[in-house]
Amino acid sequence: MDVIVGHENLDFDALGSMVLARYLHPGARLVRLGGLEGRVREVTRLFADHLALLDEDEVDLDEVGRVIVCDTARPERIGPFKALVGKVPFVVYDHHPRAPGDLPASGGAVRPFGATVTVIAEIMRARGIAPHPGDATLAYAGLWEDTGGFTYPGTTATDLEVGAWLLEHGAGLTAVRDWVRSHPDPVARAMLAALMEHLRVVERGGLRIALTWAEHEGYVPALAPLAHTLIDLYEVDAVFMALRLDGQTLVIARSKGRLDVGRLLSERFDGGGHARAAFARAEGAPRAVLQRVEEALEPYLAPEPRLSEVMTRLVETVPAELSAEEALVRMRQRGFGGLPVTDEEGRVVGVVRRRDLERAVRYGMGSGAVRGFATVPRTLPEDAPLSEARRALKEGAGRVLVLDEEGRAKGIFTRTDLYRMPPAEQAAWTERVREGLSEGVREVLDALAEAYPRGALYLVGGAVRDALLGEASPDVDLVLEGLDPGEVAQFLTRRFGGSYGVHFAFGTAHARLGTGVEVDLATAREEEYPSPGALPRVRPSTLNRDLARRDFTVNAMAYRIAPRPEALIDPFGGLHDLEARTLRPLHPLSFIEDPSRVLRGLRLAARLGFRFHPEAERQIEELRKRPPGAAATSRLRRELMLALAEPSPLRVLRLAERYGLLEALYGFRPDAEVWAALERLEAQKPERSVPPEAYLYLLLLASPDPEALVRRFGWPQRLLSHLGLLQKPPDRPEALREGGEALALAFAARFPDRAEWVWKPTRRLRGRDLIELGMEPGPAVGRILREVEAARARGEVSGYEEELTLARKLMEDYGTSRLP
Repeated sequence: MDVIVGHENLDFDALGSMVLARYLHPGARLVRLGGLEGRVREVTRLFADHLALLDEDEVDLDEVGRVIVCDTARPERIGPFKALVGKVPFVVYDHHPRAPGDLPASGGAVRPFGATVTVIAEIMRARGIAPHPGDATLAYAGLWEDTGGFTYPGTTATDLEVGAWLLEHGAGLTAVRDWVRSHPDPVARAMLAALMEHLRVVERGGLRIALTWAEHEGYVPALAPLAHTLIDLYEVDAVFMALRLDGQTLVIARSKGRLDVGRLLSERFDGGGHARAAFARAEGAPRAVLQRVEEALEPYLAPEPRLSEVMTRLVETVPAELSAEEALVRMRQRGFGGLPVTDEEGRVVGVVRRRDLERAVRYGMGSGAVRGFATVPRTLPEDAPLSEARRALKEGAGRVLVLDEEGRAKGIFTRTDLYRMPPAEQAAWTERVREGLSEGVREVLDALAEAYPRGALYLVGGAVRDALLGEASPDVDLVLEGLDPGEVAQFLTRRFGGSYGVHFAFGTAHARLGTGVEVDLATAREEEYPSPGALPRVRPSTLNRDLARRDFTVNAMAYRIAPRPEALIDPFGGLHDLEARTLRPLHPLSFIEDPSRVLRGLRLAARLGFRFHPEAERQIEELRKRPPGAAATSRLRRELMLALAEPSPLRVLRLAERYGLLEALYGFRPDAEVWAALERLEAQKPERSVPPEAYLYLLLLASPDPEALVRRFGWPQRLLSHLGLLQKPPDRPEALREGGEALALAFAARFPDRAEWVWKPTRRLRGRDLIELGMEPGPAVGRILREVEAARARGEVSGYEEELTLARKLMEDYGTSRLP
């Protein structure tokens, strides 16, 4: 069982967040922690039937499979569920700044909005999930309460947009006004004005750092968001606020980049936190405290990156005696513009450029050894600073080699590798990735960076995309260069508990950690498709080529974990497409090579509110003209089942139908009746979790030849026997329930007038019925009941009336008081 909890002393933001979270986690039960007070208690009574709140003592902790926590990340605020930390996965949705000791969440989202309602509503908006009016009203109450009617300093533009969205979906303003009495707070606004008046900016190591102070007597709400406001207003990389409140000096610090404010405040003051957010208590007046901060900055600035941190470690070379013509063929096949040339001992003797080989072949010199066309390489030691490597790049024909002591290639730095270090304008995006990751995932990444400081590890794919969108995923995909996936997986399970497996043939590993985080690890690789739709041939390669083999630009970004510093790598313009919410394929034959990619795109479009780039729509049109062959069947089956497990499978199916893909890829031709049934099926959410097979049953009804389709995609044969029950309803509901929940739900959606009949308990023969027929109480009653039950199992009787008829016959055969 999945449960959704808020914090103790539930407020409207926690309650509204819990209600919305049910849309993202259908079937999860809402649980109340402790008692309720004031208007929250009145409102929960008003919505009692709809909320179906369980008391904490009604939940058996042994039956809980996952805990979804709203509006807090502190284990001490979730009552008895604290005991499950480390035993089951936790998903956290919160708007409070992260702090040491927070729950090790494996998913969810933590964003600095004015309310947690906004965090969840933003995800729902992107996925096109609309709340019921009552839920929209509860959510609006939480949004209004935690933003003080959109007047508190922590309020963001997104909070206002979410408020408008909730109104569009029926939020009742009159009810909210009755429930929530807002108290606008002018004190925080006055504090912001004072901070701006006293603010000054200093520069250290290329970073702009704001230092400011203010004084106030009494409590001031929402201080931490003021730091983010100042960072945005003054476009600085970090801010320190020294605040004199009620006779004590507090320091609040936030950092976007290379300045570790957590270590500074913990070592120089009585404070702590992490590299990007920290808090301390200090002795002395605010201005004196700021002076101490300014003097202490230098040791906490991360050094400039070194060449070893950004170079490509897997270096391909060509033998010196290979002919120019053969070397040119190899370079064209692999897409290289130049390669190091090595002697028989593997030592680098030069660098050859493709354009020079093309010229040699054109001049009739293609049979000559490639050594004769090589130039002297530009080399640097691996500890050279990045600025020097950039200068050397201009002198080295677009590449710089890093050699070991024996002259063998240890790494190479090219123009492409410049993407490994984000330009200044991408620093905020790098920070946004880290902030968008769940606490549990960040713990994993930090542990890896500490254990493998000289390795090359990258977070890739959907986890990077979702973090940039503010959604935390519990699934982690890592690409490794120069490291063994099995060794890394073993390290993770030793550190966090859990289990792992290794696929030696594919160079991959999978770790399921005790914190609920799942990690896929793979060496960097590239693919070649021998024919459209066929399985690809895979070989080891570099990070950039690994990213180039993916489906869409928004999935072809990487977040460097090690070596430090962290960096966002975006070689194909994924950030631009992410901001535009556009799905653009990486190359013109993407969908032809792997048709399942278009289904992946439909899932993203439906879930995240993305749209296809014109290039993607052109490829879809080409795909419809040449349906995929048998080689792509297994991947298409997998993608369809993943689509049917989405929060809104109906949206995916509608998009697929709009592009003509339901029939082109699967042979489904749903009519109005099937679409209506699919809509009724989806309407079961969020109160009920709907298995993917329920949707599949209805889709098979839309196939001209379900048997051929089941055979083609390798679905279980039982689907066909169950399909008959959807075409010709059975006489008894047990036949549907015995087929499983998916079949029963599909039937109820197809025949809504018989929905209650499906779930209504069926009367069966009982001992009381036999006694009413004249039998004496005793062993004979039990024996007749067992014979009737056996006949029912063999299908010889169906329904209570037939069971009663058989019982009468048995009584006549054996007598009414005892059996022979």
